[in-house]
Amino acid sequence: MRGTGRLAATLGALVLATTACEAGGASEADLPGLVEPEVNSGINYVALGDSFSAGPFIGTMRSDPEGCARSRDNYPAFLADWLDVKSYTDVTCSAATTTDLYGTMTMFNGATTGPQLDAVTSETDLVTIGMGGNDFRIYDSLIRCQSGQPCAVDELTADARKVAGRIEKAVRRITEAAPAASVYVVGYPDILPTEGTCRAVGVPADVLGPVAEVAEVLNASLRRGAEAAGASYVDMEAVSEGHDVCAKGRAWVNGPQLRPGVAAPFHPKVNGMRAVAVEVYGEITGEEPEVTEYAEPDPDVLVLNEG
Repeated sequence: MRGTGRLAATLGALVLATTACEAGGASEADLPGLVEPEVNSGINYVALGDSFSAGPFIGTMRSDPEGCARSRDNYPAFLADWLDVKSYTDVTCSAATTTDLYGTMTMFNGATTGPQLDAVTSETDLVTIGMGGNDFRIYDSLIRCQSGQPCAVDELTADARKVAGRIEKAVRRITEAAPAASVYVVGYPDILPTEGTCRAVGVPADVLGPVAEVAEVLNASLRRGAEAAGASYVDMEAVSEGHDVCAKGRAWVNGPQLRPGVAAPFHPKVNGMRAVAVEVYGEITGEEPEVTEYAEPDPDVLVLNEG
C-alpha cells in the first residue's frame, strides 16, 4: 500500500503525545499563560465518493454545496472524529461517478461542483474513495431489476467488471497528486438479502438473485482495481451480511421509502455509516475505535468546500 510511512508516523506521533500526557509529562499547559492545545494525529484527510459515502438525508445535510446531499454523519465524518485528524476535506457527492473525479459535476439541484480530485494535494496523508456503482448506471439498473422489471444481468455484469479499470485509474491519479498518501477503496455493503426476500423489498427471491450476483461482481471489481494500483480495499460485503434491508432492527440500510433525517431509499442509515467507519478505522490503525453515536469532528479541522 502506498504512503503507509507518513500515515504510520503521524499516528505514531499521536500515540506518543497521548502517552506522554497520560504519564504526567510536561506540556504547554504546565507553563504559565499557555493553554494546552488539543492533540491531533496530524493527518490531512480527504474523502471522495458517491452517495454511499455522502449519506443523503442522514440527519443534517451540509450546505457546501447543498446539491451533493452530504451528511454531517457519514462515514468520513466518523473517521475524521475518531482519528482526530488535522484537516478533513469531504467532497463526496450523491450521484457521482468516477468521471466526476476529473471534471465538473452537475448536482441534483442543477448547480455544478468541481472535480473531486482537486481536493487531493501533496499535503494529503489519507484518502478514502467509495464509488463505482453509478458508473454505467449500474445502481439505477439494479434498482429497476429489484422492482421486477427485466434485468439485463449479462450486460450489468460486464459493466461491473469494467469498473476495476476506472478505480485503478482513479487511485493512480490520487497517488500522483499525493505520493505519500495512504489510499483506501471502500466497497459497498449488502443492500438486499443474498437469500430469501421480505415485504420491504416486495419481490420474490428469484428476482433478487441476479441483483445480488451483480453487486458481488461490482465489489470484486473494486477490490481488483484497488489492489492493481497499490491501494487497500475495505470489504463491506462480508461484514454487512445480515444487515440488509430485510434485517429489520439490525438493518444498516433504509428500505424503499425516502425518509428525511434517516436515509435515501436503499441507502445506508447512520448505523450503517458507523459500521463502515469502524471497518475503515480498523484497516488504517489495526485497532477498534471508541465508537460514538454521532460524528463530532473538531469544527476547526473541517475544510469547507465552495458552494
